[in-house]
Amino acid sequence: MRARSTAVAATVTAAVSLLAAVAGVAPASGAPTPSGTPSAVASLTSLTPGVLQRGGQLVLAGSVQNTGKETLLDVQAILRYSAIPITDRADVRRIRTDTSLRWGRRYVEYFAELGDLAPGESSDYQLTVPVDEISVGDPGGYVVGVDIRASTAGGPRATLDTARTVVPWLADEQPLPTVPVALLWPLTASPSLLSDGRVFDDRLGAAVQRGGPLDLAVRAPQDAPVSWVVDPDLPTTVDAMSDGYAVAAPGGATTEGTAAADAAAWIAAFRAATMGDAPMVLPYANPDLQAIGRVDPDVADAMARRAVTASRDWVTRQSPAAAPSDVAWPAGGAADETLAAYAAAGVGTVVLAGDAITPPIGSPLAQVSAAGTSLDAVLTDPGLGAAIMTGMHEQQAGELVLRQSWLTETALAALGAAATGTAPAPLVVAPPIDWQPAAAFMRSLLDVWTTTPWVTPTRLRDLPVTERPLVRLAPTTTTTPPQPPAGHTAATLELADRSAQYAVLLADSKPVADPLDLTVLRAGSANWRADPDAAADYVELARAEVDARLNRVSLIIPESVTLSGQTGSFPLTIRNGLPDAVRVQLRVHADNPDRLAIGTISAQQVDAGENATVDVVAEAAANGKVPVTVQLATTDGRAVGSAHRLLINATEYGTWGWIIVGTGLVLFALGTILRFFRLRRESRAAPATTPRTHPVTAPAPEHPATTPPAERPAATPATTQRQRETAR
Repeated sequence: MRARSTAVAATVTAAVSLLAAVAGVAPASGAPTPSGTPSAVASLTSLTPGVLQRGGQLVLAGSVQNTGKETLLDVQAILRYSAIPITDRADVRRIRTDTSLRWGRRYVEYFAELGDLAPGESSDYQLTVPVDEISVGDPGGYVVGVDIRASTAGGPRATLDTARTVVPWLADEQPLPTVPVALLWPLTASPSLLSDGRVFDDRLGAAVQRGGPLDLAVRAPQDAPVSWVVDPDLPTTVDAMSDGYAVAAPGGATTEGTAAADAAAWIAAFRAATMGDAPMVLPYANPDLQAIGRVDPDVADAMARRAVTASRDWVTRQSPAAAPSDVAWPAGGAADETLAAYAAAGVGTVVLAGDAITPPIGSPLAQVSAAGTSLDAVLTDPGLGAAIMTGMHEQQAGELVLRQSWLTETALAALGAAATGTAPAPLVVAPPIDWQPAAAFMRSLLDVWTTTPWVTPTRLRDLPVTERPLVRLAPTTTTTPPQPPAGHTAATLELADRSAQYAVLLADSKPVADPLDLTVLRAGSANWRADPDAAADYVELARAEVDARLNRVSLIIPESVTLSGQTGSFPLTIRNGLPDAVRVQLRVHADNPDRLAIGTISAQQVDAGENATVDVVAEAAANGKVPVTVQLATTDGRAVGSAHRLLINATEYGTWGWIIVGTGLVLFALGTILRFFRLRRESRAAPATTPRTHPVTAPAPEHPATTPPAERPAATPATTQRQRETAR
């Protein structure tokens, strides 16, 4: 509305404005203020029309919220406008944050009254301005917005916030050439599928439900010539969900999924939307090779090869006549090592941000040199990409930011070509690879792309083929991708090692190793950069799954073993609780190898669900007890499960020694028995040969030696025996 204030009031307002400009008092939107200081936040959510037109009206609308602790009095939204056009596309991106650029002046003739606002209270405004009454000069982009002015009880009137945007002005008599613009349309999501067929979390189920972000992403383009970019992990997972699925949560709880029907509908819509379009297929799960390569380049190279192979397998299953996948899009940014890994894996083209290369070029197609190799590069436009990124994260003004930035930047591109009499260079626009925006924002992007008069929507493959200049990688300047979650790379590498161990353990690893390899790729996906908590939960579940499998192969051993000789054997049992045969190595190591030598143990194959007993041969150099460590391992030497301790007792007697000792004991027992029976026979025979006599008592002769022989009593056997002993 035109101001009803007096000339004095207008003069005072203009003076305050001048003082504020000289002092640089121009708070950015949402800037923090000291406690107790009046503050407000302004948003500019609507501007019509999007392009200035002679004889028309410019309508600005938005809202103001009192974010301070004092009531704001007589709040006004006053027009701010810069009459100096922007001709450099890079300046368009600076308007929202750099108040020194095209700050312009306040037009006090045009304002909206909002009344008083209590703390926390908000109010909408609408401001209508005749285009012919503001200064419009040369074609270009013009900065327009509102200042929020208010006062407090006893305080001065001040500018509390400013909201600005850009709007293009084109001379009616100047026809513009059209700019070919290709829009990449990514279909990706944070991974969900585990190797056992369960789905982590159920956010993917919610995303593919009717009206969910992934449902909209596949349905919204309709006939628009978007360039589809597909991570095959997404349709693979959704297809698996369509037959019914279980949802795994951290901690081991499992519930039944509820979006099987939605998953089936999504798969049908996906196939219908991409049929005949030959979408660009990314390496499976889009692994974060930049982060992984910094820690272990060998693992990064292996993951690149596996990801490309898995994608080509998926393409072949979809259509045997389809071309193989050879496009990579490093979501976390690119490095020389990343590109070298992809090149070695067979990738021919890489998608990069246009400001991530040097020298700058005026084409979206180039060749990028990295680590002694070169790849074809598709360079996305940094300005329009930043407009999408900023708009996605702007809660109230996101669609306006996107539309006005798009209109202004493409207009400047067309104006630049018209000024030089050349054909406009094509542009390639890409949202974030893992985007899942609101429906309104997605539709706004498609609408501004397809309805801007000086833009020709085209597919990437239909861009004119031009010479591809050679460029090098450079640090990006417009966007900083999220960093990998803390500890996530290390956890992924550990999971990769455990999965490789399990694959080697199996006698026939291929049927089982493939799902494990894909789980490792999912764990290392660059999409986790935006969701660190979910990344940790997924890797934890995947690691628990592999560990549970490894733990089903174990040993059964006794507490102690006694060798029956200098050389002996003892049994150890390998238990295989897996549904697949395994091939393992049994390692037995004595603490003192000089005292106890263990014989060679060959690798053992144990069938599914079976036990196998292994006889371990040991040779003792001396008697005594020797501690031994027993470890189950894969054939390449990786430990399976924990080590066990076993005590082996070795004696000095050999087998023949025990035979000799046993024989001696038997002979001794036989000799004792024979002697017993002989003495018994002798005892029984004594009364028959020597009858008992009762001699008449008579005085002993004085000279026994002279007694005649006939008169001497007969000697008993016992007496005779004693005499013999005495004689001896």
